[in-house]
Amino acid sequence: MKGKKELLADVLFNSKVVNLFKRLPMRNKLIVLNYHRIRPSNPQFRTAFDDGVYSVDEDEFTRQIKWLKQNTLILSEKDLIAHHGQSGFTLPKSAMPCVVITFDDGYRDNYTTAFPILKYFEVPAILFVTTQMINNRLLSWWDIIAYLIKHTQKPFITFDGQKFFLPSQKNDAITFFQQRMKQEQYEQTKYLLSELSESCSIALPDSTLQDQEILTWEEIREMAQHQIAIGSHTHTHRVLSTISLSSQKEEMILSKLIIEENIGHPVLTISYPVGEPRFITAETSVFAANSGYLLGFTTNTGVNDWKNIQPYRVKRIARLLEKVSTVSLLTVLPEIFNWDSAAIFQTKLMEAHPTYSDAYYRLGIIHIGQGKIDQAIHNFQKAVDFNPNYTEARIKLGISQAFAGRYIEAENNLKLILEKRPEFADIHYYLGIVYASNRQIPLAIQYLEKAIHINPTYKDAILKIGVLYCQQQRYSLALNMLERASQLDNDPDLKALVETGQHIIEKHGNTSPDLTPLFASHIGSSNHIDELIAGFVTHLGISPNLNDIMAIIEKGAFPKENLETLLRLFQEYKFTFPEYSDIHYMLGMLYKKLDRMKESESCFEESVRLNPNYIKARLNLFNLLKDQKRFLEAIEHGYVLEQFNLPYPDLYCGMAETLLGLARYSDARRFAQKAISINPAYTMAQQVLQQIDSFHIQN
Repeated sequence: MKGKKELLADVLFNSKVVNLFKRLPMRNKLIVLNYHRIRPSNPQFRTAFDDGVYSVDEDEFTRQIKWLKQNTLILSEKDLIAHHGQSGFTLPKSAMPCVVITFDDGYRDNYTTAFPILKYFEVPAILFVTTQMINNRLLSWWDIIAYLIKHTQKPFITFDGQKFFLPSQKNDAITFFQQRMKQEQYEQTKYLLSELSESCSIALPDSTLQDQEILTWEEIREMAQHQIAIGSHTHTHRVLSTISLSSQKEEMILSKLIIEENIGHPVLTISYPVGEPRFITAETSVFAANSGYLLGFTTNTGVNDWKNIQPYRVKRIARLLEKVSTVSLLTVLPEIFNWDSAAIFQTKLMEAHPTYSDAYYRLGIIHIGQGKIDQAIHNFQKAVDFNPNYTEARIKLGISQAFAGRYIEAENNLKLILEKRPEFADIHYYLGIVYASNRQIPLAIQYLEKAIHINPTYKDAILKIGVLYCQQQRYSLALNMLERASQLDNDPDLKALVETGQHIIEKHGNTSPDLTPLFASHIGSSNHIDELIAGFVTHLGISPNLNDIMAIIEKGAFPKENLETLLRLFQEYKFTFPEYSDIHYMLGMLYKKLDRMKESESCFEESVRLNPNYIKARLNLFNLLKDQKRFLEAIEHGYVLEQFNLPYPDLYCGMAETLLGLARYSDARRFAQKAISINPAYTMAQQVLQQIDSFHIQN
């Protein structure tokens, strides 16, 4: 099972929901991505040194740079420094996410692999080099540790009371020695590599082998001429917290002098080795400033807020860069990676209101984002148990059951929806996915065709039929479906695939084995449910975003100047997902915040129509009507809300006010007293009760 961040990112990226978030102004964020090595795309590739220092392979790096180039504002070192003045950092005049790309250490693949890609896309970056590694042509300690442990022939190694059996505990051993180098004082570890070499009975790696892994000054100078700024990664790459303060200064100054001597330009930035806060000291920033650096970069500590960037503690992110999906989500909506507060909130809501189906539904969405499919199924089931007509929850339940391989249960839940809404194209599509996953291909095609009959522009369904035809080796039919899909949105990649497929059929016939990988390369195979679902399940793709953004909007934490942008975003959601009550609810909230009450009312009404038990939407509609003194309309919604027996004194006080406006004094008194029974100190309810008594006496 994928981790929660990876699962969420894959679903959002493949369903193209990420594209909508690009329109949200991210002017207050700076994301600095930290790569190290780029691995060849050859799956047979093996390194003699540390595997952990490779960020991504060449193909994936290309995908990421292409995406970043098209969707973000990539800043050079010069750009970043230009935005820093005496009063702090100024925000770039762009609504796009701002990104800085950095590399650490000074490996040759930065030149042979990464540099051509950066140059092709005309993308700037900062390369932080370790000068001793470049000058002496010797790799740093983490690579030597990995080399020795990988190459030893001993069945186990013992060191300071620690025993590692090989090869089963190879990775544990590598981690153990690398952590010692990070955490212990240099005086305690300066002979560690020679001691480990002796323990492993293996010589240190040949100098020629090390040399070919390291950049040369000539290569660095060439990169510096093509938008690659050269910064310092200190001289020896010793962890700064493990050396003396005077040694820290020397590390920074010496590396700066060596780089400037070799490239002929000032060195203005530095990244700290193993730069997590615990591995640098309080004095590190001062030393960096005094050494002539204008910016200092840390490691793995998050996203920067432009208004609060500390120039010598700039945050970077090295993890989560394995796939373009996580990179994309990280850059356009970094807050989405934190689910804990949302889960706690929904759990508390469920404890207070154990039959509140919306709370179970939202917790199920959160569990999907966390990759906890079994928990998600449990909560979606609870939601439909308490509200059998909760369509969205039943859709999520069916899809989650299919994801877990529980196909019969998934089929039964989805068919329950079709009984009431036989022309719901998405449900036919999902059933097609379920049957395909359960190897019932004719049934899958039947339901996918029904989805297309209802919605002739349903590209995802057209593509999936193409996949299934391909699996059946009915390549001409598959090609026809893909050609039809390509015409819907003029997709150049799909058109190219169709042309290639037609050429293969003309040359080798309909049964050519070359056709299967051709189709799979673009639209995947139908062998596994995660492959079938990940790219196409739009409902799973949108809900996790709504959950987080709804929390932000409802708390009022989103800047008001962004409300119009959010409004446009949710208007697009409404067009794409017209049956989603959450979309209409959020539009109602946004219109309400913009004081566009007529439109807000319309959206809340539609949300309630789609889900009569949507408490928050009905409550907002009730209050909106009450505030407009449209008491007869308001009280209808009030009585529906009363059936839920909610412990909301505001609701009952509002109903008392509404009934008072209708001169229904006995009912008004009952609701005012109910509000007071929930909160005896509720002043407003006491005042309403006095008004009721006063009007009752007068009349």
